[in-house]
Amino acid sequence: MEQWRDVIDSLNEGLIVVSPSLELKASNPAAEALIGSPLSSAVIGALLAENPWLAKGLEDCLHGRLEVTCADSALIVGGRALSVRVGISMLTGQEGELGGAIVTLHELSRYELVGGGEERPLGLSASGLAHEIKNPLTGIKGAAELLAQLMPAEARAQQYRDIIIGGVDRIEGLVEQVLSATGPQRLRQELVNIHQVLHRALGLAGLYPSRTEAIAVEQIFDPSLPAVLGDAAALERVFLNLIRNAVEALGATGTIRLRTQFEHNYRVRRGRERRQFLRIEISDSGPGMAPEELTQLFTPFFTTKPNGTGLGLVLSQHIVTLHGGSLSAQRCREPALGGMTFKVTLPIAVTRHD
Repeated sequence: MEQWRDVIDSLNEGLIVVSPSLELKASNPAAEALIGSPLSSAVIGALLAENPWLAKGLEDCLHGRLEVTCADSALIVGGRALSVRVGISMLTGQEGELGGAIVTLHELSRYELVGGGEERPLGLSASGLAHEIKNPLTGIKGAAELLAQLMPAEARAQQYRDIIIGGVDRIEGLVEQVLSATGPQRLRQELVNIHQVLHRALGLAGLYPSRTEAIAVEQIFDPSLPAVLGDAAALERVFLNLIRNAVEALGATGTIRLRTQFEHNYRVRRGRERRQFLRIEISDSGPGMAPEELTQLFTPFFTTKPNGTGLGLVLSQHIVTLHGGSLSAQRCREPALGGMTFKVTLPIAVTRHD
């Protein structure tokens, strides 16, 4: 038990365990650092009072025996708002009896609430901010066109017009990506054959069914994999982004390898049901990334591409998280490739626990 205590205390994510009556059973230092004080049952009660959505998530978990994931939520803690990703799962005994709930807290960003008297969120919405940005951009683009028309014979005027319009288009595209990454996602819930999704993504990237002479595509698929529950179109966007990134990493020539298999490293039990995962790996033979680049890979607006926005992986991770899975990256461990490997884990159909 001492070893498990050391493991829990070493986690970067906050972890809180409560009883079915919402009394504190355990916590780790990361949770106390995030909340800003030693935890107790009274502190938990105050936290739930400030955050009705968290109390509702615990209620759904304990009474409905469901896992709850909140991909990006504002956790109010004593007048501060923390942007967090929250996961709530059941704590069960060896016989399946309910022992409480486990709450994991991953802080996405921190900001202080300001204002006189009672402190409250600023009330800024991504869509409202996008609207305010887009309005002047339309005027800038129109003015650039008019200026160029005043000097039709001046080549430099036409060149400057193209630069301005290109910059405006880039900003507009960036705003749309920010909205996609931060706005609410309405995902369909349907049975999805992951291999069909991968083939469609390869097709959109120009790599399936036709082959290019410069890029070799290897498909190592497990045909026995069951379907996943999710949104096929959203998952297709994720894999298309990962495949395009691999193509860009290769440059002129190279190899892309897609592998699917069961994920045996972990599983989640939910009541009398056992949740298993499948794994999709997309590897390339490119130059890979430096360790300092890897640490920032899923940071918004960080990019290694000359014309990248730094939001593609953020949006992909957001979509995968909403499906109850995870997206990670590491240097490829296969010597024949040596580039990067992006791993997506997704929950498969739930099987009954015998």
